[in-house]
Formats: sequence, C-alpha cells, structure tokens
Amino acid sequence: MFRMTDDGSVLSNDDRVIFFSFHRFIADIVQGKCCFICGARPGTVPFNDEHILPDWILRKFELHDKTITLPNGEKFRYARFRIPCCEPCNSKMGRELETHVSGLFAGGYEAFTQYLKEGNPWFLFGWMCLIFLKTHLKDNALYFHKDHRKGEQRIGELHAWQDLHHIHCVARSFYTQCELRAEVCGSLLVLPAKIIPGVESFDYGDLSFAQTILLRIDDIAVITVLDDSNALNSVRMSEQWKINGPLSPLQLREIAVRMAVQNPLLEERPFFSSEMDLQREECAIVAHRPPDVRFVEPTAENEELFGRMMQHHCGPMIPEGPEKDYIMEQMGAGHYTFLLDEHGEFRADHMNVINPGNSG
Repeated sequence: MFRMTDDGSVLSNDDRVIFFSFHRFIADIVQGKCCFICGARPGTVPFNDEHILPDWILRKFELHDKTITLPNGEKFRYARFRIPCCEPCNSKMGRELETHVSGLFAGGYEAFTQYLKEGNPWFLFGWMCLIFLKTHLKDNALYFHKDHRKGEQRIGELHAWQDLHHIHCVARSFYTQCELRAEVCGSLLVLPAKIIPGVESFDYGDLSFAQTILLRIDDIAVITVLDDSNALNSVRMSEQWKINGPLSPLQLREIAVRMAVQNPLLEERPFFSSEMDLQREECAIVAHRPPDVRFVEPTAENEELFGRMMQHHCGPMIPEGPEKDYIMEQMGAGHYTFLLDEHGEFRADHMNVINPGNSG
C-alpha cells in the first residue's frame, strides 16, 4: 500500500518515492544533490551523474568538447553538462528510454512519424520533458555572473519551480509507473528537417519562459510545448505556415519562437495534478483543461517579445553579409519571416543555398 509522509510525498511499500511534494522537490532535487529520479542521497548508493543531453547524441555529433550557450550568454562544455543521478536510475534510463529513443531517431523521419501514428506519442513527450527538466535543474547549480562581485544569483532563480515540479512528475513517470493521461501531453510537432551541407545536423534549444523545446537530429525535428495540454496543436497552428516540405534550421527556430510566444496568450490555462489511490497503489498524472481553446489578443509587449526572441534565437544562425543588419532590424520589429515568401507561400527552397530568408 502507498503511504503519505508528513510533507505530502507519497512512498511505495518498498520506500520508492512515487510523488515528491513540492517542498521535498525543492529541498532534495532543486537545492539538494539527491538523484533527480529516485531522490537517493549521495553516499547511500553509487552515483555517476546524468548527461543533460543523452550521451548517444553527444557521441553521434561529437559534442563532448563543444559548448552550449547558457541563458546568461556564457558557454559551457557538454561533457560537464550533467546533474546528480545514481547509477541504478542512470542504467534504467538507458535501458528503458535512451536505447529506444536513439533507435527511433536512427530510423529517419518516415519511420519516426509512422511509429508515433501507430504507437505511443506520450513516450516521446515524456522524454522531451526529461531533457527540459535536466537543463533547468542544472541552472540552479550555475551562477549568473562568473564574477561573484557582481552578485551570486543562480540562473535557476529565474525559473518558476512550481511549473517544473509538474514536469518532474512527468519526466520520471518511467520510474514511478504513473499513468500519463492523454490530456497531459502538450503540443508535439514532429517536422521534416533539411540536411544541409556545411550545417550541423543537430540543434537544441528551449524557451523556458513558455516551456517550449526544440530538438533537431538529422532529418527529424521535434518542437514541444510542455504545458498547454495540446492547445496550440488543437488550433492547427502549423497549417498557418503552409508547410509542404522539409524545413531549414532557421525555419524550425522561427516555429519554436512563434509557438513559445503564442503559448502565454492562452485565455485559460490547464491545471495539472497527480492523483493517488493509496489503497490500490495506483497513480495518474492528469490535466484539467477548459472546454474551449481561446487566445487573448497580443499586446504591444507580446509583439516586442516576439521580436526579441527572433533576434536571440535566429540571429546567431544568419550568415554574415550586407543583409544581416537589415534582417536583424526587421526581426526585432516583428516584420520578418523565414517561413513564407513575399507571396505568402512556404519557402521550400530556404537555405538550399546557405543564405537568409525573405521579409514577410
């Protein structure tokens, strides 16, 4: 029989943590150094820590000695981009998640999408939640300023940990065996990606303010909004972009930005919770969502945010040249798109030869 602790956590009869209370999540996982999956304390079991991006991705694209850009603009080596994890949980993730996911990506876009149609897309959603969670748990161990005379604020202090608490529940469901109800799954786009000579066939980034994540591996791109209960997919936003072929890296980043900026405009947001049946030893992660999907009208502040996000996420990929300043200025004003041409048609040829897009 499951039992509840004084702080509101739920344990199984073999003392596994099925549900971390928010208090325990903050104390043990966010601020502590416990295994982020099972909650084991260092010294009680062997630890070998967990790569935030799975090691099979780091090996495939030879990323161990390359760097990721942190929210404060600093560079951090992928090889050191890890969080505390015990050996048993690390092995379990490898067996039950990473081996399966790496095989799916190795099969290419057509096989990948066929699996999602016939299989369980919630498996992929849970894996995307896992990467997002690990990324932002790491932020709590990193200082915003290298020079501590400028302050000792951690990057993690920028995050809303109440929202990450739910993502933590979803990400570790492979361990707890909690059921993920269908309405928990956020908007999940799997799109064909161009493989372009001279451009790395890998991209990763997230827009944490809107719980949106982009991952591109070879000819597969996955863009996921984690906390909208499929609202953006339900209004078929992708049809607005008239996609009829593989997308360039810049087009994919633009879609991620557009979804992230649209997500906060939901008029009524879903509410997530974990339901426990202590007697039957059953748990389920559920979403309570409004009957209709409605968005509020964007304000000038939303438009300004869109421009800044386009500059931040797309700007670094724009080739140097005489047009770059103009493109950056137009993006900042919200008047530039890599998706559509001047006639409003999808830019199927974008970056076939490496160059920028067109204004729209």
